[in-house]
Amino acid sequence: MRKVQIYATVWTLVLALPFTVMALVGTAYITNHLGDITTAVSSLANWRGVAIEGSARWPEIAGMIIGQLLILSILLIARRNGHTEDLAAR
Repeated sequence: MRKVQIYATVWTLVLALPFTVMALVGTAYITNHLGDITTAVSSLANWRGVAIEGSARWPEIAGMIIGQLLILSILLIARRNGHTEDLAAR
């Protein structure tokens, strides 16, 4: 059992270290070049087109938000009634 814990710890570190380094390098790059990135994005974007597309798609976004709130409310109601504990005990 001890061997499994060591094996899991080593592989977690092997996977975590490169991604941590990549995140730190990416954060440093974005911090240093944020002005250049903002200029490039704003010059490429057609803001009138973005506004028109956004105004056409707002019902989809509203539907997603309402759906997520509905799922969350069902989860809260089920927890309050204690049904999730009964299902977990089976």
